[in-house]
Amino acid sequence: MKIYTQSDNEWFGRFSEDSELKESILELAKEKGVESGYFTIIGAVKNSRFSYYDQTQKQYREMRLDEHAEILNCTGNISLLEGKPFIHAHITFADSEGRSYGGHLVGARIFAAEIYLKKFPNSLEREPDESTGLQLLK
Repeated sequence: MKIYTQSDNEWFGRFSEDSELKESILELAKEKGVESGYFTIIGAVKNSRFSYYDQTQKQYREMRLDEHAEILNCTGNISLLEGKPFIHAHITFADSEGRSYGGHLVGARIFAAEIYLKKFPNSLEREPDESTGLQLLK
């Protein structure tokens, strides 16, 4: 991870090639003391895993893209779940034919990725929600 610019509560940087995207976001958040915040990422990945939440079954269905792809957009937030930082991110990819894929970020192997991270002044917490089956903000 290389940070190019920062202020008290904002960072802009680049993740290392071949690192895991979701783990890299979590590592940066922990390193900078971010318990809650917002991030956006652009770049490219070598492969990826993402999921779709089936609202009827209340289950995530995981999908894979085992090819190089551009990150068209990745946005998400950081909050606390059971006292630990939790990453909730949605991601959209495009393959070499311009087809797009997306969903909840599960994981991705980075080719190149730039991140903007903003820390919120207060901690946000998540808890299980019976109605949706999701971990929602309190």
